[in-house]
Amino acid sequence: MWFLNQETGCTWEVTDQELVLRLQASRHYEQVEEPQPDETEQGVAQTKAQVVKNMKRTEKAQVKEEQEPVHE
Repeated sequence: MWFLNQETGCTWEVTDQELVLRLQASRHYEQVEEPQPDETEQGVAQTKAQVVKNMKRTEKAQVKEEQEPVHE
């Protein structure tokens, strides 16, 4: 399901059912149809924020740990 953050204008794909229920109950988010790429945006590179899918917090922490450099 796709949700629009009404404060920031960002649209997110949410796959976690628990988060879907929370966002449906929130007045700051609106469920929307899957966004279609505009012709004007086809040549523009997507930012990391635009392509990140929602993950549970434990998954986010794991990804962050994998990305941090090891200091010896």
